[in-house]
Amino acid sequence: MNDPRLESNLMSDPKTIGRYLVIRPIGSGGMGTVYLAEDPMLKRRVAIKVVKVAGEARNQAMLRFRREAEISAQLNHPNVVTVFDVGVEEEIGPFLAMEYVEGKSLGKHIKEKNLDLETSVRVLIQAMRALRAAHRQAIVHRDIKPDNILLSEEGRAKLMDFGIARTLGHMSLASEGLLDPEPEEIQEVTGYAQTLALRLTVTGDFLGSPAYAPPEVLKGGEGTPASDRYSFAATAFELLSGQLPHPGSGLTEIIIHILQDPVAIPPDMSPRLAGVFQRALSSDPEDRHTTLPEFMEELIDALPGTAHLRAKLFGALTQEDDGSGMVSVSRFRASDQAPLAAAQGTTGSRLRQSQPVKIDLAEDPVASYLTTIRRRPIHSPEEGTDWGRVLKWVVLLFLLLQLFWWLVPFLARFDWNG
Repeated sequence: MNDPRLESNLMSDPKTIGRYLVIRPIGSGGMGTVYLAEDPMLKRRVAIKVVKVAGEARNQAMLRFRREAEISAQLNHPNVVTVFDVGVEEEIGPFLAMEYVEGKSLGKHIKEKNLDLETSVRVLIQAMRALRAAHRQAIVHRDIKPDNILLSEEGRAKLMDFGIARTLGHMSLASEGLLDPEPEEIQEVTGYAQTLALRLTVTGDFLGSPAYAPPEVLKGGEGTPASDRYSFAATAFELLSGQLPHPGSGLTEIIIHILQDPVAIPPDMSPRLAGVFQRALSSDPEDRHTTLPEFMEELIDALPGTAHLRAKLFGALTQEDDGSGMVSVSRFRASDQAPLAAAQGTTGSRLRQSQPVKIDLAEDPVASYLTTIRRRPIHSPEEGTDWGRVLKWVVLLFLLLQLFWWLVPFLARFDWNG
């Protein structure tokens, strides 16, 4: 006999969403589902995010989807997931059709512990470029976390989920009525954190992920580039150490730790690397790194491993977003890992308890194009004509003619018959 619950789940999945043909669900959460679908007009696969809500929540979801589509169009960055379409299905709810990235989220890679050190840092560099591009457009993401960074099978990192992003000056959580203003006294941290955690768990009001949020945002402050940099550093910390910078058995403990305690440095992390993260995850935004490249420079400089590895990573870091800062990007090779494994400390080995994934990190398409142009010989129509040599022959001919006219009178006076 068939399981009625299974039949119910199968029946609940739509066959079409808008003009898109649904292939299968590829992810689900408390608020909705993500489907793999095909665009019959353009013959390409897309990922469609559907939020199954009603009433005012449906309107809010639609506004967020539209916002995400607008930001995607503004950025148009190779390390940002492209949004193609937004719409509403009456029986399903708001949906967002976006670029389908065949691969895994960075969060899943962290759980599987299958990324080597070099690949991990290169992923951070690519994600940094996307976030930096957003900040240059005065856009604050507000939800930087491993699950919002996708890593394709080709090795390109993609930052996603700009649905709660805001432009500068419009990011206050307190002004949106989502959090109470900062209390005058934070001495009752436990009670405050328990209340906040309860609201986050039950209502889902908080915009973002509390485990990666800085103290000022948890207290109801505005999201700023500095808060994005904090969340990015928290993501890097978890990626390189295997644990959250503010651990806890539940949401309440994590929030208490963020509000009250310093970063929990693993005992096997080097003092230099610990110092980088302590600055990047400072509770005071003024004490943090002022730019993302500054954080990445200090991070790479403090990494364990060989000087050759750090040189390669610095080379990748200096490449501009458009690829003009560097001719090419060195690709990850399994053979590079032998000297690296010998020189690495226990912090690096924590990430490599299982066989590392051999991901060939994608080069910036513009960088590859520029590399081809720079290596290709350029032939102009004038090439091959040596004007200096032509001039020499003209001068030589002129001299010979002068010599001939000078010798003619002399030869005419000479008695050739003796």
